[in-house]
Amino acid sequence: MDPRQPAERIPTILVVDDDPVARTAVCGYLREAGYAVREAGGGGDALMLFDERGADAVLLDWRMPDKGGAEVLPRIAAQDPTVPVIVVSGTCEVRELARALRLGAWDFVIKPIEDMAVLDRALVRCLLRAELLREQGRRRETLEDLVRRRTEDLEDANRRLRREIAERREFERALAESEERFRQLMENTSEVFWVRDLASDRLLYLSPAYETVWGRPVQEAMRGDGSRMSTVHPDDRSALATAMAGIASSATPVDAEFRIVRPDGGVRWVHARAFPVRDGDGNVYRVAGVAEDVTARRAAEEGIRASLREKEILLREVHHRVKNNLQLIVSLLNLQAAYADGAADRERFIESRNRVASMALAHEELYRANDLASVNVADYVERLARKLVLSSVDAEVELALDLPPLFLPVSVAIPCGLILNELVTNAIKHAFPDRDAGRIAIAARREGRQVEVRVTDDGVGLPEGFDPAGCATLGMQLVGSLVAQLGGRLEVASGLSGASFVVRFEASEAEPYGAEASDASNALSGGPGLVGVFITPTGE
Repeated sequence: MDPRQPAERIPTILVVDDDPVARTAVCGYLREAGYAVREAGGGGDALMLFDERGADAVLLDWRMPDKGGAEVLPRIAAQDPTVPVIVVSGTCEVRELARALRLGAWDFVIKPIEDMAVLDRALVRCLLRAELLREQGRRRETLEDLVRRRTEDLEDANRRLRREIAERREFERALAESEERFRQLMENTSEVFWVRDLASDRLLYLSPAYETVWGRPVQEAMRGDGSRMSTVHPDDRSALATAMAGIASSATPVDAEFRIVRPDGGVRWVHARAFPVRDGDGNVYRVAGVAEDVTARRAAEEGIRASLREKEILLREVHHRVKNNLQLIVSLLNLQAAYADGAADRERFIESRNRVASMALAHEELYRANDLASVNVADYVERLARKLVLSSVDAEVELALDLPPLFLPVSVAIPCGLILNELVTNAIKHAFPDRDAGRIAIAARREGRQVEVRVTDDGVGLPEGFDPAGCATLGMQLVGSLVAQLGGRLEVASGLSGASFVVRFEASEAEPYGAEASDASNALSGGPGLVGVFITPTGE
């Protein structure tokens, strides 16, 4: 959907550039394209305009004399993270672009802008993504509100149920004193009450509500015309009959939900509770019970299950779109690398492409997996390592992988993937300078909360006095920053047999979203695969 369609609100773009010529050109193009435009000649004016009037997107010049993009970008992102900020800058330095992305930039466009359509496409993508993020937030709030209200309803129903059980026990004592008084009381309730004599196996009492719920005459049931189980759904008869027969032998109350078939063919869900009644000697001689129509409640529970399925679909779509956007960035970096002036510049673009690709791979794993809350690091790392090795042209690299199943939250898996991307890339580039082949071993395992990730090679080893903390390369700086982000530590060793990098950090067990949804669905339906009767003994 184009965000500039007439039926939609016209997006407002805040253009921030200290160059009046460039700013005027961009603003003119955007106005002709159908956008509402606000202009700011500097970072201070931009922040003031954004605080006062807001914006749907911001085109931000990176280098400005008063307040640069590095100062303006975090403040806008902190105030409203759903507002896309596109950096428009004349710099082509990868470090500056990476810094902008870390500070919250959604995209970047290099000045001078020779083709304004590039800017237009970037705006359309970012505005659509922002709308998706806002829609996700609205859906999440709606789902949370529905769950909260449903929880309150269920808690209230439980309180009512506990009160009703206490009342039914009082009714049982009243039955021993005066069946007539009990009958008069039961005539005025919407629930179905019955009393059955075990010796003669016939009904002594059945409340008029039976006709409303079962749709059959009370006298017909009292006469015993046909089997009482004939009104129960065929799939539920056997389990219900077994449970009811156990009341006399074990004197254990029964709580059951089952389906009944009305004369018109309609099916209703009934929640029934049956209690043993003892004589003066303590022997069970009667069964008293109460049943209510819970068809509406079952329908509401099915609605909750549908909401859970919708939430899972929404999360999968978000991961899919994030992966697609990251893949788009990978493609842009590939294209830009083709126009780089030298081999060093092309290599920097390729390294940045691999970093973005490792993040995209994590979201792809989430989209493909049953568990939407965690990434199987074993599958993720194997795919990432093989992609890096296949892209190597310097030496034929053999991979040795020791990757038992290891599930980590996505907030931990992505930094791990970036660290492995840098370490494996570094080994491919530098470990085998005078060789046609080499071996890289990758291992990842968990012991309790402690996670260990190890990358070793059989190459020439590290330079003497190598210190990752003092290394000036962007790759090792990223490794140090990401290890610190994980709250972990990096251990480096080197010898005649090659180099070894070990990262250790603590991470909690990832809760599988798929399992939660399945458990919630099973709890609502009484268990996995349960279609018919749901029976729970309520004794001892």
